[in-house]
Amino acid sequence: MGIELFYKILIVIASYLFGSFPTAYIVHRSKKGDDIRNYGSGNVGGTNVVRTLGAGYGATTIIADVVKGFTPLLVLYFIYPADLILLSIVSVAVVIGHDFPVYIRFKGGKGMAASIGVVMGISFLPFIDIVDSVVWVKILPFFLIFGTWAIVFVIFRVVSLGSLAAAVVNPIAFYLTGFALPVVIASLCWSILAVIAHRQNIKRLIYGEEKKI
Repeated sequence: MGIELFYKILIVIASYLFGSFPTAYIVHRSKKGDDIRNYGSGNVGGTNVVRTLGAGYGATTIIADVVKGFTPLLVLYFIYPADLILLSIVSVAVVIGHDFPVYIRFKGGKGMAASIGVVMGISFLPFIDIVDSVVWVKILPFFLIFGTWAIVFVIFRVVSLGSLAAAVVNPIAFYLTGFALPVVIASLCWSILAVIAHRQNIKRLIYGEEKKI
C-alpha cells in the first residue's frame, strides 16, 4: 500500500467518524440528561429535537449537522481538489456516519441535514473538473434539491415527505446538470441511504399516520 493511498483511507475513516458526531443526542442530553431516542420519533436528528426541546434547539441542531456534512468536503478541497472519486467516497462516508454513528451504537439520524451539507460542498466548492458547465449550472442541484424539500414541506407540513421527495430529485439533479459520474453515483448512494433511514416513515405515510409539524 502506497503512502498516498494510506492517507486517503485515513481521510475516509476520519470523515465517517466526523459524520458520526451525534449532534441531536448531545444537545438533548445536555438539556434533559437522557437519550433523545426515547422521545418522539426516536430519531437522532433536528426534527426530533424540535419536538423535544423546541424550534430554537432544533434549528441549532440542523445547522450543526449541515456544517458537519460540509466540513469534510471543505477540508478535502484543500488537500485533493481534483480527486473526484475520493470526494464521492468521503461524501458517502459522512452521511453513513450520521445515519450509523459509532459513538452511540450505530443508531443515528436520517442523514438529511448532513446530506444538505454535502450537497452544498459539492455545489459550491470549486473542485477541478467536477462539472463541464457554467457556474450557475453547477450550483443548480442545491437549489433544486432544497427547493423540492421546502415546497413539499410547506404544502404538506410533513418533514419526512419533503425529505423523500428531495431524495428522489437528488441524483436526477446531479445527472441532468452534467456532474462527473462519481458524483452522480455518490448522490444516488445518499438517496438510497435516505430511503433506508426513512423506512418507518414510509410505512406511516402509506397508512396516513405520519405526524405533521
